[in-house]
Amino acid sequence: MLTAAVCAGVVLGVTGCGGEGDDGRKPGAQNGTKSDAKSGSAVKEKDRRSSGTGDTESSSGGRKGPSGVEKLSARDILAKSAEATTSARTMRVSTADSTTSSHDLTMDKAGNCAGTFTNEGFTNRVIRKGDKVWLKLEDSYWNDPVAKPILDKFPDAREKYLYGDVEDSFVLMMASAYCEFVGADGLAKPPGDGAKLTKGAVATAEGVKAVPVHIDSAEDGKSTVYVATEGRPYTVKVEGQKPKGAMLLSDFDKPFTVPSTPPVRDTLDAAEIEKLSMNAG
Repeated sequence: MLTAAVCAGVVLGVTGCGGEGDDGRKPGAQNGTKSDAKSGSAVKEKDRRSSGTGDTESSSGGRKGPSGVEKLSARDILAKSAEATTSARTMRVSTADSTTSSHDLTMDKAGNCAGTFTNEGFTNRVIRKGDKVWLKLEDSYWNDPVAKPILDKFPDAREKYLYGDVEDSFVLMMASAYCEFVGADGLAKPPGDGAKLTKGAVATAEGVKAVPVHIDSAEDGKSTVYVATEGRPYTVKVEGQKPKGAMLLSDFDKPFTVPSTPPVRDTLDAAEIEKLSMNAG
């Protein structure tokens, strides 16, 4: 089925980030502030300005020096990191060593994105601009017998992009789910009851000095969040066991322009292709 080739799943959500840890406090008790429901941030903006952490970076995203975030408790490190990461306007998200799927995408908060993702052994290229999505299925899909009905009707389909409005095609909706800006439901998720947080020593993660926070949750298993210690305290890497793999975050607030979109002659109506695939299945 066409949907199997593009079915989106969270490769590695930061769902284990929480619980009582080395500071012994309950969820929602970080720095004596309440969670900002509108932004998903656990630390208010006024606290960021006065805390002395995360203030050593310009609005363009350039690092200026140590932030001191590694001196905080494990819980407060995660809160500062969630605030910084979810406030970024653009970022690159990729995965490594995942046993389920992988992706490498650059995206912005408006939902625009460009890059590739692999699921069920099929690699796909996606471009999203506003509500419009262009999806290029690679040869591994077209060489599969399930694609024969489509190729019978559209012999040059393997050279085309599936195109349409995200609301008109289930396939495009699932593909564009990879473009959802990371953070709102993952990095900013409130701590879970019963999980243990442990702060590690500053190390290097993906070429960036970072402090690791180890999380042990009965619900979500073990994971480690690496938080940058220079400039704003962005999350730069998350390692997890459920599923096993690593999510890498970089290029925060760097300029991002959606690539040129394919001309109409190089596209096929995604809704029509999807219907043909479903009828054949």
